[in-house]
Amino acid sequence: MTTQKRLYRDTENGKISGVCAGLSDYFDLDVTLIRVIWLILLLCAGTGLLAYIIMAIVVDPKNIVLARAKKEDNTIKQDPDDDDPFAKYDK
Repeated sequence: MTTQKRLYRDTENGKISGVCAGLSDYFDLDVTLIRVIWLILLLCAGTGLLAYIIMAIVVDPKNIVLARAKKEDNTIKQDPDDDDPFAKYDK
């Protein structure tokens, strides 16, 4: 089973609210590159600031997202016999 990528704010490794650190984990890029991109967007008519504020409000912190993912993984665990429709007749 592959792990699903999840977007979160990494408040432990972030400078302000962890948006850039969370994006760097999500896209598997260096956090400095993400911060430079945000700075360029900030200097281009201030769109970076608006996007940063929106993401800081909307995106959940890392601990909440990982706790929710762990809870979902525990509820999804299935019986291995569910894949075989004739398994109930083998018993």
